[in-house]
Amino acid sequence: MIRWRTIPLVVLALATVVSFSGFGRPASAAAAQQGALLLYDSEAKSTPHEGNIETLQRLLASFGQAVTVQSEDDYRSGEMSAYDRVLVVRNAPDLEPRNPDYIRDLAAYGGSYLQIGGTDIPKRVRDRLALRVVSSPSAAYRLTAGGYSQLLPGMPETDAFTIAGAGGQAYGQVIPESTGAASPYAVSDGTVAYASDLESGTLTEIALADLLKDWLKASGDPGMYVLIKEIYPFSDLHLLRSMADKLYGAGIPFLIAVKPVFYNTDYPAMKRYLQALAYAQSRNGTVVVDAPAVAATSTEDDRSLGGKMTGFLDLLADNGIAPLGMNAPLFWAYDEGYRSAGMKFFDSVFLQPNDPQLGISASGATVPFASSPFSIPFEQLRQYRPEGGPVRQPLPMETALTFDFFRDEAQLDDSVAALSDSWIPFADYKSGVHAVQTENRETHSGGGVLFVNGKSVDLNGASEEVDGDYAYTQQADVSLKKLFSVQNRILMVVFLAVLSLFFLFLFLGYRRYKRKFYHFGGRNDAL
Repeated sequence: MIRWRTIPLVVLALATVVSFSGFGRPASAAAAQQGALLLYDSEAKSTPHEGNIETLQRLLASFGQAVTVQSEDDYRSGEMSAYDRVLVVRNAPDLEPRNPDYIRDLAAYGGSYLQIGGTDIPKRVRDRLALRVVSSPSAAYRLTAGGYSQLLPGMPETDAFTIAGAGGQAYGQVIPESTGAASPYAVSDGTVAYASDLESGTLTEIALADLLKDWLKASGDPGMYVLIKEIYPFSDLHLLRSMADKLYGAGIPFLIAVKPVFYNTDYPAMKRYLQALAYAQSRNGTVVVDAPAVAATSTEDDRSLGGKMTGFLDLLADNGIAPLGMNAPLFWAYDEGYRSAGMKFFDSVFLQPNDPQLGISASGATVPFASSPFSIPFEQLRQYRPEGGPVRQPLPMETALTFDFFRDEAQLDDSVAALSDSWIPFADYKSGVHAVQTENRETHSGGGVLFVNGKSVDLNGASEEVDGDYAYTQQADVSLKKLFSVQNRILMVVFLAVLSLFFLFLFLGYRRYKRKFYHFGGRNDAL
């Protein structure tokens, strides 16, 4: 951990300027030298490995790593030499690499190297690790890592591999049910490393994070946070207040990811939303801003996003709410348009998996953030069985345990009870240093205190009463109201008079027709 007080003030100021100027900008050549190149042979659509590229991207982000992502087929000669770390994911080991530039540069690469899956491993890695990887089909596997254990099903669609022998440090254990013979999940000598598998939503995420922490030389004590997502202006705000009270009573600090509002922000409904957020903040809560829903995969031509985000962030600050970060799908961090227009305000982000229905993949380059906790649904973590008693060690990466906003009080109570009964020492996000900067407002945290434009936020301020009789529809000009009222009455009288005459003529016509009918009917009887 860097001790900033030992750095001269001038250097600290320059570092601060550089860090803020880099938000949302593409990685420079100098940054790329310190970053990682992530290459993959296949996105593994419709297989158990689908989504593992994005999982690896989010894991790397949680360790503050700048990453460039591309497929092996898109690789161009010489690109590898610009990076001090290279990661290769082999999701389709039956497909031989076809790109001669990739094959040649990989064989000659001498920097830090990590491969996940497959048996086609560079000779340098095999020799340094004395590595021997074998195909190991089995109906199921038992994986242990980080004090947890999980039974994983076999993968008939793809090959499964185990490490039959290797030197270096071992991480986790894989036990195929077919043989019962334990082997390491991953091995590393600190420079080159190999992991047998990565599947999203499984314990392999934590097992790989153990390896990544050492391979990336990451330091510090990562925190674990509670993040409540999917909070809208039309959510149950009474339930939101109740949630804040119950988490506060249980001694659990929490974060809420709130949807931004860009229009009609003077409506009472919006004021109630802001009051509810301020109340949650006063109960040891921290606010982060959700990325707005977007239909397009890129916003390079949309010049309005930055202004809209600025308006909402300023609105929060003006109401005593200090947002400390952004919650966004992964592709926002890799898209230059979204990153420069929507993310430039934040030095801390929570990256969520992309919506698979949108068909968006996160490729290209991203810059590192000061803080980017790896998001795991709390229910997913509960599925992992502790090995050897209650788990007492933190996860290797900064982690956000996520919940969607609760349906009702019963679900809320169950979740708070589960959090209270867990072993996890939950951290308070605002005890770290996080900042959000617009042209006119600046919010930040430090030592558990929130600041807006340099002034600490009063967490006990009284809420103003919101007018419940607000007219949501704008009323028209009423200067001619009396004239129009007189006209309406005149027209009503005329209409009733015409209607009365119509019924009178109808009645008279009916009687006259009836008399004629009787007259002609009498003549027919006489004949």
